[in-house]
Amino acid sequence: MRILYCASEANPFCGSGGLADVAGSLPHTLCRKGQDCRIVVPLYGTIPQELKNSMNFITNFTVPVAWRHQYCGLFWARWNDCTYYFIDNEYYFKRGTLYGHYDDAERFAFFSRAILEMLPYIDFHPDIIHCNDWQTGLLPVFLKTVYGSDNFYAGIKTVFTIHNMKFQGRWKIKEVADVTGLPEHIFNSGELEFYGEANYLKGGIVYADEITTVSPTYADEICTPEGGEGLDGLMLERRRHLRGIVNGIDSVSYT
Repeated sequence: MRILYCASEANPFCGSGGLADVAGSLPHTLCRKGQDCRIVVPLYGTIPQELKNSMNFITNFTVPVAWRHQYCGLFWARWNDCTYYFIDNEYYFKRGTLYGHYDDAERFAFFSRAILEMLPYIDFHPDIIHCNDWQTGLLPVFLKTVYGSDNFYAGIKTVFTIHNMKFQGRWKIKEVADVTGLPEHIFNSGELEFYGEANYLKGGIVYADEITTVSPTYADEICTPEGGEGLDGLMLERRRHLRGIVNGIDSVSYT
């Protein structure tokens, strides 16, 4: 099976929490089990130089960011048994921290769309694109609304993993519409709109083919008012597509 694992952080290259641990271990396990699982992350300025030295340039192209086209460089590296791809744009990613910037809505809209745009350049047609948290929540949205009529992307399925329901990626609808170019009609309460804002996490939940989270207990919890962070009704609607899978322990060191 061909799997593209998309995350905003992954060890050993970039990390701020548990997502980096999972993204830095689960794909390696899948590779060891014979799957063709590859990882894609932003090329942050905080990545240590010794790791940057292992990267190889592939090509560059432009990515639509609404009415603009932004530069995107594409690099790859082999780390143990997995291939990593790196999305490069210094304006978006050469910063001192991974998140918490005034333009995060634009930065991660760019990242999600750049992943889809890069696929023809690496001649890789994944069976599954595995997205993680709000930072890649727009990827299933772009795939179905913008790329759905393109034969190259036909048959690609998406899995969306929620690591923490509290972090949703919420901005003004006009701001998100301006940086994504997504059709106006999807900014409604059944799709991207959430209490008057656009919600990236909600986009991933609505548009992904399947949804997973970090344990069966948490899958049940996010379907309740106490744990759903306002999205419990949506989670109940999508319950038959939701699976809780316990995070494993990586017994192999990648340091």
